[in-house]
Amino acid sequence: MRRTILNRIPTLFLVLGLMLPPAVMVNQAAKSSGIVATISPANPIVGVTTVSITGTASAGATVTDTSTFPDGTGHLFFMKADSNGKYVDGPFMLRQLGTFHDVLQDRATGASTNFSYAGIGDFSVAVDPASRQAAKGQTVNFSVTFTSMAGFEGSVVPAALHWSDIPGATAWWSEPSVFVPSRLSASAKLMVRTSADTPAGTYDNIIVQGSNGSVTHAAPGKLSLKVN
Repeated sequence: MRRTILNRIPTLFLVLGLMLPPAVMVNQAAKSSGIVATISPANPIVGVTTVSITGTASAGATVTDTSTFPDGTGHLFFMKADSNGKYVDGPFMLRQLGTFHDVLQDRATGASTNFSYAGIGDFSVAVDPASRQAAKGQTVNFSVTFTSMAGFEGSVVPAALHWSDIPGATAWWSEPSVFVPSRLSASAKLMVRTSADTPAGTYDNIIVQGSNGSVTHAAPGKLSLKVN
């Protein structure tokens, strides 16, 4: 609901398969007396599983959740405990890969508890072809595919490093952000245009990568552009 509206992103795998650690909830003892929090269900899939943070505080208290998302942004959420002290934060989906760090506080008593959690899932990056040839002033493209791993679903922001090492060249993406469906793939094109001033030669230091949350993966190897 409200976290879905805020897009709780607002979320490595090197093509051979390193998975993020499963979701985990760690309560800290300091100042936790009087308020508890648990995220459920365990091991949510980023972008797929609906989760909630539930717990108890003092009866009727306002509970705040100060959450630091994997991308480093901070977000503040509010809940109201019922007459038995029970509160529910959610339901919502985790939309970033990486670890969330939350501090929940009972605003009536000042008691607080810290915990961290993460969702499972990941993505891989591949490029085809990995090499191109271009005449001076010509535009070529590289097709970059992002593939969901372990059920992950979410947006991946593509980037290309070192293309500016090609004198006189410009580069851009067909899509600024690529939505990757769960267990499927999605692609974007990296376009590189040389100029009349681009010296002939082979430029083979371009790195293509994608990012979601605090997770960034690069395609294996480097791209090569031969300018004739």
